Amino acid sequence: MTSTEAPSPAGRSAESGRAYLFAWLALLALTLLSFGAHFLELGALATPVSLAFAALKTTVVALVFMHLRQESTAVRTVAALNVSFVLLLSLGIALDVAVH
Repeated sequence: MTSTEAPSPAGRSAESGRAYLFAWLALLALTLLSFGAHFLELGALATPVSLAFAALKTTVVALVFMHLRQESTAVRTVAALNVSFVLLLSLGIALDVAVH
């Protein structure tokens, strides 16, 4: 194929299928790891470890299934601002619960 030819639809669907397969495998592995972490005595680290696994799984879903990898910078910025807002609200709630 020369550089002026467009990629075939079959090649594009195979590529997108590969991304979904790798995303599924990553989500499966992260789920198994988080399940296994449940049986470890992590003490105070149990919550941060669980949240880290959840954040990794959320990142995989956002990048692959929500197609944020292919979106413009503006769309990715809006998504990042939304995540930042939710984190800020969660931090405020956590601090309020800790103080009271």
